[in-house]
Amino acid sequence: MYATRLEAGREVVHRLAPGRHAWVQVTRGALMVGPERLAHGDGAAISGEGAVMLTGEQDAEALLFDLP
Repeated sequence: MYATRLEAGREVVHRLAPGRHAWVQVTRGALMVGPERLAHGDGAAISGEGAVMLTGEQDAEALLFDLP
């Protein structure tokens, strides 16, 4: 599990090992997970990707779970 704080316009990338999946849960603010906008309380499942890119839409906090 990873936690991040992102200012608007900032981004962070988490690389996923082959066969791994991720869950992103937004705990404050709003951010983009790839092309999808997520706001406070939203979550998203990511599978079949080599990386997860989070970009702050506004100041945001999120949890990222790296799953088998």
